[in-house]
Amino acid sequence: MRIKIYLLIFFSSWLLNACSQANNPAQTSEVKPLLELVGPTEFNIKMKNNLGVLIDIRTSSEQKKGIIPGALLMDFFSDNFETAINKMDKTKTYYIYCASGGRSSEASELMLKNGFMHVVDLDGGIKKWKEANLPIQY
Repeated sequence: MRIKIYLLIFFSSWLLNACSQANNPAQTSEVKPLLELVGPTEFNIKMKNNLGVLIDIRTSSEQKKGIIPGALLMDFFSDNFETAINKMDKTKTYYIYCASGGRSSEASELMLKNGFMHVVDLDGGIKKWKEANLPIQY
């Protein structure tokens, strides 16, 4: 009889513990997509501290006015933009910018919708980057 009571207590404890762990969001390992909108100084710091892919999504005529050094050039308005983006590794961090922030906001949302896990959008675009006197490559 004693063994039955101990077994009942043990299994009850085990069941309660298992249920409480299943409902505890802090213990789940699911990684959620992250979109960050940051200003130029923080954008620059993040790029230096967390390697990723820098993408300039302006038109070629806009890009001729200067880019952030190391940027991959992809025109948001090109017919194959979404196809090209979707061929990229969705687990990497992507730093994205345009002229003033409108297109990069749209592109960032598109990327998250298509399964990208971490996108950092430059708030104010290259316009704010230049105002902050950060490096430009011509």
